[in-house]
Amino acid sequence: MGFWDKLFPKKEKRAPSARRGDIIPFVVKCERCGEEIKITVNRTTDLQNLYLEPGEKGAAYRLKKEILGKNCPNLVNITVDFGRNYGILSRDISGGEFAEEV
Repeated sequence: MGFWDKLFPKKEKRAPSARRGDIIPFVVKCERCGEEIKITVNRTTDLQNLYLEPGEKGAAYRLKKEILGKNCPNLVNITVDFGRNYGILSRDISGGEFAEEV
């Protein structure tokens, strides 16, 4: 460590880690090859806010995700609607099916 390194230490840049409560796990199964693909969704960065009017009912957040497995080039698309408390209201999938959650 040199003189300038002591005066001006370099800070390590790390990506902010997600808290355990911010992660929503999903498992999807490819319809073409049968591969089970595990994904984790960060609810603070991956969900889209739908901006409801006051008193309006319906989904508050939406997730749209394209998932690609390791075994085949089949693309699995999911759309999941969440309520204000992040409970799943509806979910739709093309190119695969939802498997049991982790």
